[in-house]
Amino acid sequence: MISCHRTAPQSPSQRSSEAPKADTAVMALMEVNRRMVARADQVLTRYADSLYRADGVEFAQMNCGGWKSRRSAEAQEIGRYAPNPQIREKWTVRLVTRRLDGSLITDTEGTYSVRKYELPIAVEEAIEDMYSGEKAIVLAPWYCAYGLRGNEYVAGYENVIFEVTLGEKK
Repeated sequence: MISCHRTAPQSPSQRSSEAPKADTAVMALMEVNRRMVARADQVLTRYADSLYRADGVEFAQMNCGGWKSRRSAEAQEIGRYAPNPQIREKWTVRLVTRRLDGSLITDTEGTYSVRKYELPIAVEEAIEDMYSGEKAIVLAPWYCAYGLRGNEYVAGYENVIFEVTLGEKK
């Protein structure tokens, strides 16, 4: 007769009476990243406030930590009835990337699948509730833009501005 039998857990052969030691290097790096995240959030909050004072552009914070420009009353009405991108659908997206000083980094247009993370996280989250033809400004902290490594155009830990235009569904 065959039965299922689970073996008992094995005891370590050499036990130590000392408690496990905390990895201080990892803890220090986590603290550095926590401070850098807080600093990025502070910088972008001030930047969003300055855009509101200068141009009247209002922003709402997204779940990822970035800021997306709010729709006008007319755009809100259109957005109620227009189809939104769904997961894995392919849409044309124009993406203009700028530094916080306004200088142009890239201006690209391509077809991307929604929530396949082909775009930065802040852009992915922004296009989820956009409609075809809508434009939005996204203020993205480094941790939801290009991260700590950056890419060939953006340095690591760099906050950026995305001007996103959602094109047609493909």
